Amino acid sequence: MRTKILSLLILISTIACNRQQENQSNSNDRVSEAEISFDKTKWSTREGRDYPYRDPMLNDIVYNDTIRMLTQEEILELLGEPDRREDGYLYYMVKQKRLGYWPLHTKTLVLKFSEDNTIDWIKIHE
Repeated sequence: MRTKILSLLILISTIACNRQQENQSNSNDRVSEAEISFDKTKWSTREGRDYPYRDPMLNDIVYNDTIRMLTQEEILELLGEPDRREDGYLYYMVKQKRLGYWPLHTKTLVLKFSEDNTIDWIKIHE
């Protein structure tokens, strides 16, 4: 009987903690869902290991026809140094959820350039 009561209490407390975490994460997601226009200064703003403004401006970059016409040098001037470069690809970290120091989920803006240094495609990698 005691083990049943103890198990029930553990179950109830676990459910309550999960609901509280869901409510907190949902309110954080609502803040980041508000889209803002691209701003070079905000794009490069870094707080600790995070870029707080990149996710809200991501759609303005991905779906902007003017940006798609830029060369690699112009993109580097506009967006700054990428977090990673590799064989014609530029990788910009947008958002990362972590457990302590371990990344659980990373959202990255990826730009692929053709041989003439024009953008081939722009994608969001999650």
